[in-house]
Amino acid sequence: MNPRSTQRFRRATALLAIAWALFAFVLGVRGQLYAVSTPSPPFSYSGIAGRAVLHGTTAAAAEAGLAPGDKLLSVDDLPVAVWVRDGRWRLEVGVANRYRVEKRDGALREVALAPVPAGERPFPLEQFFALAIPAVGAVYLGIGLLVWGLRRERRDAWALLVFSATMAAQLFVSGPGTSTQTVFVWANMPLIGAASFFLFSVYPFEPASFVRQPGLRAIPWALAFAAAALVPLEGLLGLPAGVGAGLGFFLAMGLCTASLGIVAAERWRNRTDHGTDRADVLLIGGLFGFMPVIGLMMFEYWLGTTYPWYVALLGLAVFPAAVGVGIVRNQLFDIRLAARSSAAYGAVTLGITGLFALTISFADALFAGFNVDARTPGFSIVFLFFAILIFNPVRNRVQRFVDGFFDRDRAGYRKAVREISEAMVSMLSVQEIVERILVAVTDTMGLERALVLLQGDDQQSFGVAASRGDWDEDAEEFELPVDHPLCRQLWMRREELTRGDFDDEEDPEVRELCRDVFDTLDVELLVPVLYGVDLLGVIAVGRKLSGDRLAADDRQLLRTLANQSSIAIENAKAFDEIAKLNETLEARVEERTEELRRTQAQLVQSEKMRSLGQLVAGVAHELNNPIGFVHANLQLLNEYIDKLDSDDERTRARAREAIRKLLARSREGTGRVTQIVQDLRSFSRMDQAELSDADLNEEIERTLGLAEPRFKDQVRVERDFAPLPRVRCYAGQLNQVFMNLVMNACDAMEGQGTLRIRTRPVPAGVRLEFSDDGPGLAKEIQGRIFEPFFTTKGVGQGTGLGLSISHGIVERHGGRLWVESEPGQGATFVIELPLEAPPAV
Repeated sequence: MNPRSTQRFRRATALLAIAWALFAFVLGVRGQLYAVSTPSPPFSYSGIAGRAVLHGTTAAAAEAGLAPGDKLLSVDDLPVAVWVRDGRWRLEVGVANRYRVEKRDGALREVALAPVPAGERPFPLEQFFALAIPAVGAVYLGIGLLVWGLRRERRDAWALLVFSATMAAQLFVSGPGTSTQTVFVWANMPLIGAASFFLFSVYPFEPASFVRQPGLRAIPWALAFAAAALVPLEGLLGLPAGVGAGLGFFLAMGLCTASLGIVAAERWRNRTDHGTDRADVLLIGGLFGFMPVIGLMMFEYWLGTTYPWYVALLGLAVFPAAVGVGIVRNQLFDIRLAARSSAAYGAVTLGITGLFALTISFADALFAGFNVDARTPGFSIVFLFFAILIFNPVRNRVQRFVDGFFDRDRAGYRKAVREISEAMVSMLSVQEIVERILVAVTDTMGLERALVLLQGDDQQSFGVAASRGDWDEDAEEFELPVDHPLCRQLWMRREELTRGDFDDEEDPEVRELCRDVFDTLDVELLVPVLYGVDLLGVIAVGRKLSGDRLAADDRQLLRTLANQSSIAIENAKAFDEIAKLNETLEARVEERTEELRRTQAQLVQSEKMRSLGQLVAGVAHELNNPIGFVHANLQLLNEYIDKLDSDDERTRARAREAIRKLLARSREGTGRVTQIVQDLRSFSRMDQAELSDADLNEEIERTLGLAEPRFKDQVRVERDFAPLPRVRCYAGQLNQVFMNLVMNACDAMEGQGTLRIRTRPVPAGVRLEFSDDGPGLAKEIQGRIFEPFFTTKGVGQGTGLGLSISHGIVERHGGRLWVESEPGQGATFVIELPLEAPPAV
């Protein structure tokens, strides 16, 4: 059966068990209502496997000679098993019934008594148990459902649910009811035995015989179903009434007793395993819960008792809770330590109490010898007060001694954790951390050996980082792949694991792979070292030198140490990474700085070329005019040269005069071309150009000359230039700034308006102002216009890099660039520069 079909089978059987319990609950409620509305016999009784024993009688029944402990044999000549199953509901008010009983001394007696009328409840204890026992059944079913909901993937949780459902069904219908209810009780009894046998053969240990032959678990179920089916078929098979009930009863008792025997045997065989805590709880629960019930039932069946056997059912309520906690938590308290400490506390308490009483008695005798009346109220109170003062320090000292004796391991563990926590603060080596952990684990807990697996540099496997104790060569070289099922389980469960934790694994391949790790390393426990969602490593520990198993305190210490080590390991790794980064930090910073310089230069040049690209059309027009003019003059020059060969002196003179004028005008055209080319060359100088002295008024004029085609006679330029001192700067970079401000002004005015340029010397250098009469800038925009890629232009009309680069250029010159604007009143960009820019770094 594959894991998926196994889960489907478990889910189906669990739902069937729940439905069985709910059906029993309906029967129980129906029986309670029916019992209230019908006459009842003049006695209370309890039945076991078709036999009935009286536990209470009415006054009339007592006068007739019936008493608690009598065995009911027949009613109106009907055997008691038949009457309990069928005839009880034929009682009629006012009609006497004949009851045949066997007295406790063996005498037989037959009496005639009328039933108790409906509505009268002469037996309050019976009424109490009629409500209390179904409540215990509700506890069983609730705990079974809760545990199954929390651990649905585990086989022991499924077994507990089936057991709890069958027990709940029995408890729901244990009160008075109909014949259907009685048949249900008898038929359900063997199912309880089979369910308990199944549960105790799975939890807390699985016997080796059941591992080799899982089909053995089906035998009790087959016997239980056969006994249950025999109950309603007694009449058809011609069997005496109660045979099926008796067979089911003895089968259930035998299976329950065998179940406890299996737990006890496996507890002894696995006495060094961590599951002994759960086994101890089961055995104690069985001895103090089930065994009294089984004993009372057997005693009542054979001998009869004064009190009903079902009194012991109330003690069963704590049993499923203990089993459920063991399944969910997978680790219980150390019940043996609790028992020893409780016994010690009890013995000490009795000793102190006896000593106190002896002191009081001795004082009374002493005072009587001196004829002092110690019974005087005032004297007694004073003496008692002083006695308490004397004994209270003794009591405190004894209590501290007992606490220290039974809590010495915990005190040692707390001290170890404190010392390790303090030590790890200063540890910056992973190897030192894991070795310190191993020392703490082996010395403090008394382990024979332990090792730590950490993830390797390839992050593909966990290898042995450190070990302590006697390990063979295979263990020292052991590697655990990160994709191993055990690593996945440690990461998902986030808790320590033992070999027995994989007994419920449905996939046999996964189960064997995980068990092989424990067998190869020969360890008892694997503890994950987790940091956040990452599995950093695993702490593997062996057995204790004393031979004791690893208790709850040991596991808690290991979890704490794993948590401490995870933080320390991460800190150490971070320190190593920082150290490695520091070694190459200077080179990386220099490399990054140079890369940023290159990128910045590329951005500046790119923005400059973008600005030049916007001027291409206008510059081409400016170049075409003088070139076309010179070209036309050259054509005319050819004609006038031909006229120099004329015989007419006046013609030759006019030709020479025209040639001189053509050459002069051509020189003007070529000069204009030269100026435009020179302006372009000056504007496009690379950022790495050397510092040079420049007249910024001339640089602005050069920029305006290049931008003139953009004005298109619609943008009027007003110059307010004052004589400026020469500034030592990177003129090509400043030209880019001037061009960007001029082009932005034209864009803001949409190609029509007035551009005002004002230059002034200031004490610290020069001040340049570029003003337009465009729409202006809002306050929230002014704070962002110098951010890279921020633009107010539409898509495809600007990159937003121009002003950012301009701002950077001005800052590299040691100056400032800012904007002054009000919405609707244009904008003014102000530049202040020192007389000498700092050299480039």
